[in-house]
Amino acid sequence: MLKKIRSTFLISTSALLLVAAGCKKGTFDINANNPNQPSTVSPNLILSGALKSSADLSVGNPGGGSQSGNDLFNLYMGYWSVSGDYIPSSSLLTYNVTTDFGSSIWDNTYPTLENLKQIDNYYASTPVAGANYLGISKIMKVFLYERLVDIYNNIPYSASLNGGANNFPVYDNGSVIYPSLVNQLDSAVTIIKAATAGADNPGSYDVMYAGSMTKWVTFANTLKLKILMNLTQSSGGPAYIQSKLTGLTTASFIGTAADATVNPGYNNGAGNQQNPLWQDIGYTTTLSDAGNKPYFRACSYAVNFYKATSDPRISLIYTVNSVGAIQGRAFGSTAGGTEHNTTISGIGGNPTGATQTSGLLKSASQGAVILSSAESLFLQAEAVQRGYLTGSAATLYQSAVSESFRYLGVASYAAAATTYTAQTGDNTNFVASSNPIKTIILQKWAALNTIDPLEAWNDWRRLGIPSDLPISIYPGTTAAHVPYRLLYPTSEYNYNTDNVNAQGSINAITSKIFWMP
Repeated sequence: MLKKIRSTFLISTSALLLVAAGCKKGTFDINANNPNQPSTVSPNLILSGALKSSADLSVGNPGGGSQSGNDLFNLYMGYWSVSGDYIPSSSLLTYNVTTDFGSSIWDNTYPTLENLKQIDNYYASTPVAGANYLGISKIMKVFLYERLVDIYNNIPYSASLNGGANNFPVYDNGSVIYPSLVNQLDSAVTIIKAATAGADNPGSYDVMYAGSMTKWVTFANTLKLKILMNLTQSSGGPAYIQSKLTGLTTASFIGTAADATVNPGYNNGAGNQQNPLWQDIGYTTTLSDAGNKPYFRACSYAVNFYKATSDPRISLIYTVNSVGAIQGRAFGSTAGGTEHNTTISGIGGNPTGATQTSGLLKSASQGAVILSSAESLFLQAEAVQRGYLTGSAATLYQSAVSESFRYLGVASYAAAATTYTAQTGDNTNFVASSNPIKTIILQKWAALNTIDPLEAWNDWRRLGIPSDLPISIYPGTTAAHVPYRLLYPTSEYNYNTDNVNAQGSINAITSKIFWMP
């Protein structure tokens, strides 16, 4: 197994709170404040840092090795496999999930949430002046908390981020957290829309929307739709979804050519300044392979899907091999000499220099996608098809596929998407589909490859689509399907022991997220 060695500071929920409590003035203060630990930090700097950290969590692999971050979800969803040129990790290939799998997700999310809370604290006595910042803070906290629920189910929520007052937060049920998140988004939109002309605006410190509060409202609405659509199969879900979408139309959400991306000034000057995806599976500053690039390979499941549908995105997602072809490898394969890296395709498209115009890997300076236009339009298409919104599901579906083609850089993308979706079969043709929801979700899966594998994992756990998602073929694999969730991290068992143990016995293969059928 390939591992990257990084200097990483891991911190659990309760440990974070202890640190926050320990930094209070008076705790370790002889005569003056430590200038390296300011008691007040400007909210614009906090916001930039929190957005950058959110992008690392959403797009990158902050934990380093092959069992961290989004890399796991790409493996689970049939997008990626692992190289045959490395000693295999049996725990990874047999889904023997431990408390170290993906631990960086938990350990890096709560510090980011704590930073966002500092924005709330800064404007606690001046909410009118801070309306825009407070609205953005609410929205991004929802974004992060939803990810945690979707990965772990029950988490510290209402009692979290209260260092000093409560260093050992109890866990809230995911089913209770979700409605609260929806309400928080509604509150954020209300706050932003009521902001006065004199309210502080983050401007360029807002490294996602440059201070455009109209775009933040659209993002909040789309995030709300994303959360609600996870509830389609839960008891009472459809009625709740319908009630919470009242007053919204398809114009309320992210539309075409409007990807929500974070870019704090990514560049190729240093490794830690690169776009997080480029840093994970792209290239170093000298264009040699980044640490994980040779380890992750194309999965034969996804490769075969794209080939079967004559999908022009295939060469923009995967690299060609030594003979100019794209070839995948089954997850868990133990085949020998026929599956070296010269034969099995890599991930990211086919960049030839530091900057490209197409593919998953365009440049070290490309923006990090938080929520793509394609994903938003697929969400809208499903919502309309289910009757939650009015509009044309067929038109939204076509736009979603077209937007996926646009983002990856397919030539004449709109026309190419029209040709693609006109093919016979439910995998592409929505208009003639015998199962329109299946067609929407399959194409959403195809579009989210490497971009948002967590959302694809959500759809599979919610709807069972793709229905033939493969499991590892590694010897000794006993799982009937890919994992349903991750385990709570080791840090939580070390620092918040009683409360995490109160969650009982957790099994990554059989323990479900609350919204799963």
